Amino acid sequence: MKVKTLRFKDTKEFVHILEGGTVGTSVIPNVLADTASIEALKTYYDTFYPNVTIDYDNLEVVEYDFIEAGEVGVDIRNKLSPPANLVCLLERYFDHDTFVKNLPDLEKYIKRDMEQTKISVEYLSNLL
Repeated sequence: MKVKTLRFKDTKEFVHILEGGTVGTSVIPNVLADTASIEALKTYYDTFYPNVTIDYDNLEVVEYDFIEAGEVGVDIRNKLSPPANLVCLLERYFDHDTFVKNLPDLEKYIKRDMEQTKISVEYLSNLL
């Protein structure tokens, strides 16, 4: 699940703006609304805490991934099924002791799993 959070640009520490406009840091991100932006935060704090000065130049709103424990492993395992299937099909295809090459559907399955493998590899390369 993707959420927005506030952090310092230079140290990458998560920022918490506490009541009264006090700025604190944490190792845990503070979840912000989907519509959060530096401009929106500035408008909010300038309106409700006009006497507090916050240095917005070193702050940034970033998208952060929350991943449920164990979910990544399941996702990776599922994405590895097409490449594993493709290897098995290719082993059969290149096995000269059998006449599997004469099976008309084998090439169809190989091509299908080649396409799925491309999708899986693209997904996995962007996962982390």
